[in-house]
Amino acid sequence: MVDKLHKGWFTEFSPDDLAFSLAVEEILFTGKSKFQDVLVFKSKTYGNVLVLDGVIQTTDRDEFVYQEMLAHLPLFAHPNPKKVS
Repeated sequence: MVDKLHKGWFTEFSPDDLAFSLAVEEILFTGKSKFQDVLVFKSKTYGNVLVLDGVIQTTDRDEFVYQEMLAHLPLFAHPNPKKVS
């Protein structure tokens, strides 16, 4: 996964003509799990960034979106939600 790093930048390439790059302040972790390549790095703009198999999964800056999806989708699917605590 370190091959995605070039001169202090991480770049995620998408199909067609799109790429997204973040400046890397510090690599916090790089390794390989049983299922995927894992990279965690610190970005000035997005904070800590989790990358799995070369694809950004979440960052400190947008983590709340992930949490909201986890909470709201089950509530909308429930036929009679009353109280969440």
